[in-house]
Amino acid sequence: MPVTVSDSISERVREIAEEVVRDPLYVVEVNVRGQRGSRVVEVFVDSDEVLSVEDLASASREIGFVLETADVIDGKYNLNVSSPGADRPLTTPRHFIKNVGREVTVRRSEPGSRLLTGTLAAADEEAFEIRFKNEETKRIAYDDAKEVRVALPW
Repeated sequence: MPVTVSDSISERVREIAEEVVRDPLYVVEVNVRGQRGSRVVEVFVDSDEVLSVEDLASASREIGFVLETADVIDGKYNLNVSSPGADRPLTTPRHFIKNVGREVTVRRSEPGSRLLTGTLAAADEEAFEIRFKNEETKRIAYDDAKEVRVALPW
């Protein structure tokens, strides 16, 4: 699949965001959409600790300053720096570790596999464990999970 302008801008924005954002914050995802002069740049950051509005505002100022200084994006753009939100999939081992103890739904990569629901019992750098209501646990490699989301209570 050919690399688009938005893809190359996204890569550069991610590099900058990862340089600027400091522990305990980390970059989860970067999306760039739209055309020259009307782009929307979304940077999703999270934290191993409680993520505050002040943390997001500070990250936004710092990322915005470097983007402007480095002249990464031609024309006007809107920069949105936010947390991934409760409805976004878990994507990194840090996300999984942060959410241990919460109810999750797991859609596996294997064709025809059923949706799994249970408690995220453990996570490390290679895989996570889900505990079902019958107390059985299953270890799943990250590559074997197509999508994992925290089950929302509503």
